[in-house]
Amino acid sequence: MTKREELNLFLLRADEFIESKYILADIKIVNLLKAIAGSDTLIAIFKNCLDGFDFEEAKKKYLIDSKFQSENRGEFILPLNSRELLALIFNLLLKFDSKEIEFSDFLSRYFFEDGSFSSSYSAFVNSVIKPFRDSLNAIMESVIEGKLQDPIEAFCEAEKKKEEEKQQRLLEEEKNRELEKRQNGENIKKIKEILLKDKLKVKDKKLAEQVEYEILLIIDMLANVVESNDKDAIVYAFTAYKYMVKAHGVMFFRRDKKIGSLIEGIINGL
Repeated sequence: MTKREELNLFLLRADEFIESKYILADIKIVNLLKAIAGSDTLIAIFKNCLDGFDFEEAKKKYLIDSKFQSENRGEFILPLNSRELLALIFNLLLKFDSKEIEFSDFLSRYFFEDGSFSSSYSAFVNSVIKPFRDSLNAIMESVIEGKLQDPIEAFCEAEKKKEEEKQQRLLEEEKNRELEKRQNGENIKKIKEILLKDKLKVKDKKLAEQVEYEILLIIDMLANVVESNDKDAIVYAFTAYKYMVKAHGVMFFRRDKKIGSLIEGIINGL
């Protein structure tokens, strides 16, 4: 079908919906959805409208509790934005068709008139289906006349742009990971250089054998775990190192401060 034929079929089904009685609502909803499903252009329009649309959030804005009626009565607010209008109503039609939302319950809650389904249905048609028809008709006419970009092309371009943005985001994330690894590598290298100097200093001091053994054990433990991805092990080893530095403050003056900042960088990068 041409775009004009697709539009005419949609308008026919929408008008049949508008002119029908409540008892035929189910079949009219199905027919209207079939007219949309049979049109590549209409499908593309709805794909564009539905991109990023949150139905649950929209319900909070446009299906609200009535301030002037009983607790089980609500009010339907028509979106001013065509994109949200089409997305909201299209979602409602799908929910009615799948029975996820019972159409009769919806009418009773949001379009209660005089207690009759006939009056509620008429209010629904005027407030929901007519604006839906008119909004989609206006968009399609603009597409046919060349005033708006073909929605199929627009959707393809949007998808391409999203994929490009996704790939760019992945590249940035990979770059950041590599940067963190490089930064961690530099920190690890500096820590090991400091710890090597510590070991040489300990051996030069000619400490008691047991004291030397314990200090070297703590230094070696920290040197070994800084290359791991075990955050708890690094924190544990550095904590032991800090207490050892405090016990031998003269020998390891401010060593814990210097290594501490490097350890923090490693942990943040994990």
